[in-house]
Amino acid sequence: MNFPRELDAFIPRRSTFHALEPDIVYAREGGVPLRFDHYRALEVDGPVPALVFVHGGSWARGDPSHAGPNAMRFAQMGVSTISLSYRFAPEHRFPAQLADVLRGLAHVRSHAAELGIDPMRLALGGMSAGSHLALLAHVASGIPEVAAALPVELRSSGEAVTALVLQQGLYDLSNRVPYDDGSDPIADLLGARVDDAAWIRAVSPIHHVRCVRAPVLLVHGAADTVVRARHSVRLHAALVEAQRSSELVLLDGAEHAFQLAWESEANRRSNAAMEAFLARHLLARR
Repeated sequence: MNFPRELDAFIPRRSTFHALEPDIVYAREGGVPLRFDHYRALEVDGPVPALVFVHGGSWARGDPSHAGPNAMRFAQMGVSTISLSYRFAPEHRFPAQLADVLRGLAHVRSHAAELGIDPMRLALGGMSAGSHLALLAHVASGIPEVAAALPVELRSSGEAVTALVLQQGLYDLSNRVPYDDGSDPIADLLGARVDDAAWIRAVSPIHHVRCVRAPVLLVHGAADTVVRARHSVRLHAALVEAQRSSELVLLDGAEHAFQLAWESEANRRSNAAMEAFLARHLLARR
């Protein structure tokens, strides 16, 4: 089966330090095949640490190839990447997307040996809408309203990750601003519950920082007009106030999806911050 791959032309399948296995289908939910890309780090002895990545796209588009600009760099340092797909809104309303992320995490853990991954050294990360899903996956079991809407066997799948790497995410869904083209991604995601204030609070990770267990790295472009940098600034402040480990990197002049310009100064700074963070929390842990 052929799947859409927005960045496929830019990503080599193999190098001296990585091997990419794209579009591995591991489940079907709601008639949709769930898949992942596996950037396997080479030249590393034994099971390797891994980042499980959730792509962006306003919960309604995108694909696992979005991990490419970062996954190639992580492979060089001996970290594999598993980049997950999920069902899209509005055809599939929340929490379908969250359940798929948790399902992907559970699959990675249960198949860690064949993937060559150390299940005790898993980071969870995302980009844009994917950062919202990644952070919510980590705290879902501590939010009664959200946990009750998920399959019992998946609720705690995100708890035990070692670190969180979150890029240009939105963490407060009450900050609902339709796009210039008139589309309303949050309404498409939540459907009839978009005006339910209690539900909006439940699915906004900024209100659940006390459930965060893993250290967090937040990266955001200061010139982002799609998801304003205040989302990361406010989340960082809330995490610090709750005495959780949080680091914030604001990139001057960087807009949304700056990673697509691989050689840009913003992407260089972002990669450097993420590599240093993963080195401390994944590579240094044995």
